[in-house]
Amino acid sequence: MESNINSTTCSGDRPTVMVTNDDGIDAPGLRALVRVLVSSNRFKVLVCAPDSEKSAFSHSVTWRNSVSAKPVEIGGATAFAVTGTPADCTSLGISKALFPLVPDLVIILHHLE
Repeated sequence: MESNINSTTCSGDRPTVMVTNDDGIDAPGLRALVRVLVSSNRFKVLVCAPDSEKSAFSHSVTWRNSVSAKPVEIGGATAFAVTGTPADCTSLGISKALFPLVPDLVIILHHLE
């Protein structure tokens, strides 16, 4: 069977990339990566990250409390700060609950020292 792959994706003319992390929506590394992705003009950039630092909870999932998301201004990207964990952010980001498209690629930043 021959594949007919071209430069377009199921989400339009540019691949959709979602960025998340465990250090929070205001983390310098997340903001820097989003700036680079947006400035390349090669990707539709989505951001779904915790509203605060949640490093100790990276793999945890919220199930007893509600999770909320609020829009955040990050130039050139569609972004949300989520009250839940990094895993909650990833799940929301690929579920179409926040974004109309499923991302083609998810980038999860983890700051190591």
